[in-house]
Amino acid sequence: MHIETKWRLGQIILLTLLVVPRVVLAQYQSSIDEKQLNQDPFEPQTAVNQQSLGSSVPHDMPLKLIQVGEADMDVLWFDVYLAKLYSLDGVYQPQRFPLMLDIEYHRDISAQELIDATIEQWQKNGIAAAEINQIKSHLISAWPDVKQNDRLSFIIHNDQQAEFLFNDKPFYQLADQRFSEAFIGIWLSEKTTHPKLRQQLIGANK
Repeated sequence: MHIETKWRLGQIILLTLLVVPRVVLAQYQSSIDEKQLNQDPFEPQTAVNQQSLGSSVPHDMPLKLIQVGEADMDVLWFDVYLAKLYSLDGVYQPQRFPLMLDIEYHRDISAQELIDATIEQWQKNGIAAAEINQIKSHLISAWPDVKQNDRLSFIIHNDQQAEFLFNDKPFYQLADQRFSEAFIGIWLSEKTTHPKLRQQLIGANK
């Protein structure tokens, strides 16, 4: 092959090696830019669920729950809290979810006081000591110190998943049906030590 021909062929090969990758890269970048332009900037992104004790629960509370009833809890001359119960249609039916109990505190109470009071109510409701020992660990994570006007909400999403909100912000999530039944039962069980409060919450006095 003639030397000049070889030299020109070498130039063509060199230019090909330099230009082709740039063309491919430009096409790839153009494709990415087009996808980004076509993507809805307001498209919701998938959120990572919070985790508690190895269990994760989706925070998928309905946009609107309707109040079923409300009741004030008083001890002697102390106004302790205002409790409100919410459901999808404003009617309470056992084992129908989602269900939310919202408590607004009227005085400062420490987390330990709340834990002790909860366990005492479980004992009065006839829950066995062995079961209390298995579910009470949630209370340590679920109960904060509360101040006057703080709100603690307990939402049961379904027969397994539930969560606590503290002043409307996700606070603790769990997947423990036994705990959910025992906790909500303090107010809604027929064995509750406050039957009048239960009647008001479930709207039986309407």
